Amino acid sequence: MRLAFICLVFTCVWMAPTRADALLCGILGCSCTVTATPLDFDDFNPLDGAQDAEGQIEVDCTGLAELHPTMVVRMQSGTWGTISSRKMRSSAGDLLNYNIYTTSQHSVVWGNGTTGSTVTVSGGLLTLGHWRVTRAVYGLAAPTAATKPGNYSDNVVVRIDW
Repeated sequence: MRLAFICLVFTCVWMAPTRADALLCGILGCSCTVTATPLDFDDFNPLDGAQDAEGQIEVDCTGLAELHPTMVVRMQSGTWGTISSRKMRSSAGDLLNYNIYTTSQHSVVWGNGTTGSTVTVSGGLLTLGHWRVTRAVYGLAAPTAATKPGNYSDNVVVRIDW
């Protein structure tokens, strides 16, 4: 019994910069793009037990003048479940337990800071013009004996606080 495809899609939200950053962005005309690759549990077999996947989040900014640029990355609960107990859903309505972690050891749940941990990303001492940072995302899907074959997915909002 094999699941044909399991995918976790991220929706990215970039929060407004602080006043100091807004002034620098206003003068230089900066812009940022946030992208994420899905966590893809391809060829998932529920009989094999828990299985992991890896994706990434990338923030790419231009027109920036920033001393030691840093941002906090938060992840919300997803469409079904909670941050501590995320769930993917099939088109038939079946649920599959999974979660998102800050490390490949799956020890710290990536959340919004109230539930689960946030991740702070930074890069360089001084950024003039262009700044790009990429951070890995780790997922673990945990089927039960009742998990049915099918395509499972969830949509998680990723919030970037500058």
